[in-house]
Order: sequence, then C-alpha cells, then structure tokens
Amino acid sequence: MYPSMNTHVNGRKITVKGEFGLPDHYPVPPPNEHLVFFIQSNQNVNTVVYEVKTVLDGRIDQTQPLKVYWHKFTNNGEIKQLNFIQNKLAYGYTFKLINENTVEFQLVSYDKIVFYLTKTMENTFGVFTKINGDMAKVNNIYVYADDFGLFPDVQYIELYGTQLTANEPAYERIYIQ
Repeated sequence: MYPSMNTHVNGRKITVKGEFGLPDHYPVPPPNEHLVFFIQSNQNVNTVVYEVKTVLDGRIDQTQPLKVYWHKFTNNGEIKQLNFIQNKLAYGYTFKLINENTVEFQLVSYDKIVFYLTKTMENTFGVFTKINGDMAKVNNIYVYADDFGLFPDVQYIELYGTQLTANEPAYERIYIQ
C-alpha cells in the first residue's frame, strides 16, 4: 500500500497516492487567471510562482511568455522578483514560440523536461508535460535539495498534475544524478 498525501490541483484539494516528499502543510499561492504552476522546496515554504504573461488581445507575450516571482510566505506573503542568479541558474526558463498561443520551454536548472504553455479549450492557459509517461497538466513541482552553502544539491524533483486522458491526479519523482 502506497502512502497518500493531499495536494492542490486547479484550486481544489485532492489526494495523490505514492511516495512523495511535499509536506501536506505547505501553503499554496492564491489562484488567479494567470497562475499556471508553482515550485516549492524543502528549504522553506516560500514559493516560486509562474504566471502566463499576455498582451492586450489575450495572446501569449512573445518576448516574455512567463512572469516568474517569489511568493514569500515566510515574510507575510510578500511578492518579490527573482534575483539575477535565481533567474539565470535556478528558476528562469528558456523558450521557443510554437505559435501565438503555444510556447515550448525548459527550466534553466533542469532542461531534461520540456514543458508547453498553451491556451486550453476552456480559453485559459496551462502548462503541460509528460508525468509518469502520460501527458498531463502541471499544477506544481516540489524540489528536494541538501543545503551545502550557496548552491543547494538537488536530490529529486516531484511533478504534480492532472492526466489529460483520465482526468486523474498525476505524479512522478525524478532523481537528479
């Protein structure tokens, strides 16, 4: 029997079965129409938030498709921009445009996972990738790292989302070599 945990998908609490590291008590950023996913870690409850950035007619901003910032839960929910090092080595991203409503991107700290930011049939935006072999909408990512000074040593990441075909929770742990 696998353990289970509660997490949030699309603003509702769900139970995911499997092995996991994300603590159940971690706060989540408040949902809004631009939020597409967020990253948390074992270092503290502060959260890196990724929001779609659009232009006036609702298309993805082709010069900067994602707005990335800290939600500092340890500092009364303060919103703070990433610093240069965080943006270039950890939480930033590289991207290429597929069309006016779809962007392919990778996180700079781990470029082995390809994500797609795209407009859904519901006319909202979401981020999609394969989770445990199935295409899924990404909700959040958890990073477990040992703290060895300036640069933490990442041991594994966990992807949480919703499978597209079954509309069920999706989960995968990826160990970093």
